[in-house]
Amino acid sequence: MKTLFINLTITTALITVMSPLAFAAPKPESKLPSGAYYTPGTMFNNSRREILNRNGKICIKIVDGPPNNYRGREEIMISSVSNRGGKLYIDGNNQEIQVMNVRDLPEYEFLSKYSTVLAAFGDNASSGWGLLAGNNSDSRTTSAQNKRMQECINTKGNYVRKIKGRMLQGQF
Repeated sequence: MKTLFINLTITTALITVMSPLAFAAPKPESKLPSGAYYTPGTMFNNSRREILNRNGKICIKIVDGPPNNYRGREEIMISSVSNRGGKLYIDGNNQEIQVMNVRDLPEYEFLSKYSTVLAAFGDNASSGWGLLAGNNSDSRTTSAQNKRMQECINTKGNYVRKIKGRMLQGQF
């Protein structure tokens, strides 16, 4: 009886390991941890992306500021992110997010000199956005923005809100 139990346990383990589910790729949202994502470059010094990933739901805050040294107001959109056919899309603008291997991030060599890059994704606004170790939230984030991100996470279905950001006092 003991031998039968051991054989059954081993057989069950082998079937589980060899099943197609064991070889399934992880969901893309599992590779996109919460935090503030940045990209180097003059045009993007005032811009960032923030991800909140909780319980299988992702929300993104897109902050587009004026180019460096220019006056202007930040444009902020907080949106849910949908998984459609294994690809992630920002519901607010239907833009695809491509989760990247951090070493494939074009700016990886530059960023890795100063910090550890934990995750990366690409969108049409930039060649790539990287999450640096130790950056859970950007210091410019306000409590109102955090409240909107929580609303997004707690909402079932799509969530899209545009809010006013800070007025930046550039030189031009």
